[in-house]
Amino acid sequence: MLRVNLYISDGKLVLGPWNAFEALTYIKGQKLDLKSWQVCDVSHVWKPLEPELPQLALEAVTPTVMTTPPDGGGDQLAPKKDLVGISDPIDEPASLERLAKLRVVLDSLWHRQRERIVATIKNREPSSKLKVADEELEQFKEQMTSLMVEYWQKAGTIVEWIKKLTWGAPDDMGDYYLPLSSKDVAEKMEEVKTKLGEHELADLQGCYCFMKDREYLYIGQSHENTSDSAKDRPTIGGRILSGHKNKDWWAETNGIRIIIPRNVKNTKKLERLLILAYAPKKNTAEGHKTSAADDCIETIAAELDELTQT
Repeated sequence: MLRVNLYISDGKLVLGPWNAFEALTYIKGQKLDLKSWQVCDVSHVWKPLEPELPQLALEAVTPTVMTTPPDGGGDQLAPKKDLVGISDPIDEPASLERLAKLRVVLDSLWHRQRERIVATIKNREPSSKLKVADEELEQFKEQMTSLMVEYWQKAGTIVEWIKKLTWGAPDDMGDYYLPLSSKDVAEKMEEVKTKLGEHELADLQGCYCFMKDREYLYIGQSHENTSDSAKDRPTIGGRILSGHKNKDWWAETNGIRIIIPRNVKNTKKLERLLILAYAPKKNTAEGHKTSAADDCIETIAAELDELTQT
């Protein structure tokens, strides 16, 4: 039997609920002392963790990434020169902690639904405490969305969606990082202009990230109209150097990351995913909510509506 409500504890802290694969991933990721931790399932019986590991390994099912085709065709050719991007770290233990919190929220809703069904079976009116008011439902949705985004950030899910929109193989980010050595803003802008030209990026459509080390200051995108004429479209170089000429984040910036979509019509989706992934501190807008993440958020919201109907 596949157990999906596993908890682990060291006698002070209780973590979960997880399935067997998630529990094992967390245990290995945190390098827990197996002799000092216990595990418990729906039987409510705590057992020493170490002897239970073989059974957990038998139950563990490795999840399969959803196989959706890359989004859209390609109307931009990649630069001829090889460019180096930067890696995006994944924090599996932290993502699993968010996943456990999501299950707790969902369990609280399912408990109410179960008891409403039981009351109907008993031919009794469900308690008013089991009903979810509109205001409370919105709070649940906000909490779920916040936890989902945190999970996606830590697990690398948003990066998976981004890779489907960009150049290269499906498992390739297709990004380019331009480190900057200049300190003076005017000299820094000239350095950016030179490097964009050298790497054949200046006239492309796509997204750009102003960065201070690994911190994202501002994320923007070049494609602001739907003109079929390339000459009528704003470019990365134009947006970075002219559109943001007097912005205060230039003083902090010591690198710029460029991410190019295969299809320029996906640039707004790409920008939205980048904003969700990296939470830039200078952006005042959340981007156009048309991405794969927004589709998922909308689906979950509809499921919550269904779940809380009385």
